Parts: sequence; structure tokens; C-alpha cells
Amino acid sequence: MIKSLIHSMAVCPDMNKVYPKIEYGKGVYIYDQSGKKYLDASSGSSAVSNIGHGRSEIADVIYQQVSKISVLPTHAFNSEVVENYLDRLVSFAPAGFSKAWTVMSGTEAVESAVKLALQFHQIRGDFSRYKIISRWNTYHGNSVFMLDVGGMKIRRELYSQWLNNFPHISPAYNYRKPAGLSEEEFVQNLLVEFETTIVEEGPESIAAFIAEPVIASAMGAVPPPANYFAGISRICKKYGILFITDEILTGFGRTGKNFGMDNFDVVPDIIASGKGMSGGYFPLSAVIASAYVAQAFIDTKTPFLGGYTFACNPVGCAVGNTVMDILERENIIANAQKMGNLFLKKLEVLKEFEIVGDVRGVGLLCGIELVQNQYTKEPFPVSVAISKKIGEKAIQKGVVLYPGRGSVDGVLGDHIQISPPLVINEGQLDEIVDVLKQCLKEVMSEIKKTTLSYENIES
Repeated sequence: MIKSLIHSMAVCPDMNKVYPKIEYGKGVYIYDQSGKKYLDASSGSSAVSNIGHGRSEIADVIYQQVSKISVLPTHAFNSEVVENYLDRLVSFAPAGFSKAWTVMSGTEAVESAVKLALQFHQIRGDFSRYKIISRWNTYHGNSVFMLDVGGMKIRRELYSQWLNNFPHISPAYNYRKPAGLSEEEFVQNLLVEFETTIVEEGPESIAAFIAEPVIASAMGAVPPPANYFAGISRICKKYGILFITDEILTGFGRTGKNFGMDNFDVVPDIIASGKGMSGGYFPLSAVIASAYVAQAFIDTKTPFLGGYTFACNPVGCAVGNTVMDILERENIIANAQKMGNLFLKKLEVLKEFEIVGDVRGVGLLCGIELVQNQYTKEPFPVSVAISKKIGEKAIQKGVVLYPGRGSVDGVLGDHIQISPPLVINEGQLDEIVDVLKQCLKEVMSEIKKTTLSYENIES
């Protein structure tokens, strides 16, 4: 009994719920033990299965590499499969990047990226630079340190006694910009806030700024307003602050480009990537460093002090290389852009439901925000659990979504992220929209039946 309880705690977020057991997956679908089919519109655990499920080609590659060697004593050796993949990662990044290495998880990648920034400044003699600025309502990994850097209040709360509380600024959240402000004025206010924070904290104390190009699961696919990241980049350069982009969800085609920041014509100093780079077939993430950052280490012959047991793992590199082959061979990134544009248009029809306040996204990282009133944008009370209800209904109808909350202030605000495999077609997009319509209709009906008006629910 105790063993069973511990097991359920390890694999399932809700210990009071019985979860269907998945038997296998194929393309955009997964199948449970009863044979029921689900369209995986979350791509595994939030935007992982970029190339779809059930690719035997990758199973063959894993077998072949494990048959040769599965782990290296990296303090003494390298291998061709690792070197080739790291070179390919550098080529996949924007011009001006020169070094890369792999780790296992998104958290490891972003933590390695901020460690790299700190060590970069110390090599150059800037020992006072240690703070990392990020934004509220964003997620940068689940270690205690990265929860501190990140701004997801729901996840931070439990560990508040352990946090140093690095500085945070407001998210670039166009849907909830102050009334009366144009988008241009809103961006200007955000940039003033950023620069003011730097000055107040002391520019000499800031090592890096980190951001998701599109705020993903913490807010439900929120893209930045026009020219926001260009302004952020200029301010970083002005004060000698490194710009790190967290591309764990937005990389490897998810937004219709190689990396999410490519959509905004901004080149960062360091990229952290993960999730879709392995398609979910192997735990794999990476850090990619610009030549500007890497050169400081090369010139001083300084090793990066951030190694992990499974860093530069040959099996992970073999899988990652095969995923890139598939992305290129099947033009999957182009499909993500095409289907993403189409999907956003299809999702717009959901605004006919009074509880859908916003539809947003880039490529196939899309989201909807749920509100009591479309005009006032008033969020539902937490107790209503509206996004969770819709997510549960969708699963019953054969579509897996990624519900979330906290998009307004870290606690209030319901949203649903929709991030299907990048191999999806138009008919399958219609399946998702049809199920969403059914779920929204049912939830609205239930709200009315319980006399909880979605226009004026008491907190």
C-alpha cells in the first residue's frame, strides 16, 4: 500500500484521481488500455512531442547507439556522435552562435544558462554581477533556484523561505494592458520599468535577463507586443547585461521558426532549449552560447563549471540528430507555421462563447483565456476551477489540452494552452476546435444551472 501511494505521488499530480493508462501513441494520437483514442493537443507534458508519437526510426537509432556506447567519461573523452550533434545545434541557432552542450531537462538547461552568464562576468572581472532579472508569471524550471529566478507564484509559494527573491518585472501581456494605452505606449512603459529596475538594483549587480519568447504554460501562450524584445535587447546591451532566451517550449519549430525569438528578429546571447528537441523520445535539453559569450572562456582557457553526469550523452545526441533529420526531411517547421496561422483563425470562433476573453499564440503554441465577462475581462474565482473543468471534459471527449491558472496575477486567471504535435493537419485541428466548443457550451450551461452567473460570481 505504501509503495503504491509513493508510486502515485511520483507519476500523477492528483492522488485522489484514477488516471487512464496509455498503451501506445501514433502521430498526434495516443491510445489507452481500453483502446480509446485521444488527440494529444498538449504534445506530451506541454509541447514535447513535436514530431508526433510512435516513430520506430528513433527506436532503431536508440538501439544502435546503446549497442555501441550509452555514456561517456566526458572528463576524458568525446565522441563523433556528440561532436556532430553539437555542431548541428550551433548551425540551427541564429548566426553568431559557436558552442553548445546537452543536458537532460529544461531545468538543467536554464540553470546552466544562468550559471554560464555568472561565470562569463567573473572571467571578465565583474564579480559584483550576480542577479538575474526575469518577469512575473513566467516559468523557468523547477529547481528551487530556478523557481526563485522564475515568476510563477503558484510554484514559488511553498519554497518562499528558501528564495533570495531576485528582481522581477511585469510580463508583456498585451491582452491586459492598462485601458487607454496604445500598444506602443504599453511597450514603452514596460521598457521604462525594465530600465528603472536595473538602475534601482544597480547595473553593476545584474548578470542577465531571461525570458520566454512566448510565455507558455504559466500564462497560456502569450506573445509579446511589437518591438518589445527589440527594446529589451537594446537596454541589455546598454548596461552590459546578457540576454538569455528560455526556448524550452518555443524551440525546434514550435512557433513556426527554429527558435521562438526568431519571430521577433532579436538575437540573444544564450539560448536554453529542450522538450521538442528530442520529440519526447529521450530526456534531452541544451545550452547554446553565442561567440561573444564563448570567446571569454576560450581566450582565458577557462572550463565552464556546470557539468552533469548525463551531459553530452551520446544516446541523447543520436536521438536529437534524428529528430532534426525528420524536421528537415518532412518540412515540419513550415507545417507548424502554416497550421499555426490556420489554427489561430479557427480558434477565433470560440469568442462567440461569453467566457472566452482572448485567443493568442504563435505557430502551434496557442492559448485561450477564460473570463467572467468579455468586456471587463474579470477572471473567475479560483474556486470555480473553470480551466480544469474544461480540460477534464475534453479528455472525456478524446482531446488532451493543457489547462492552467494564474495568468492575471499569479493566482487568478484561467487559461488553456494548446500545443499539438507539429505534424498535425487541418482536419485534426478541427477536431480540437469542435471538442472545445462542446466543452465550453457544457461548462456555461453548468454555471447557469448552479446559478453562478459568469458575469458576477462572488469571490
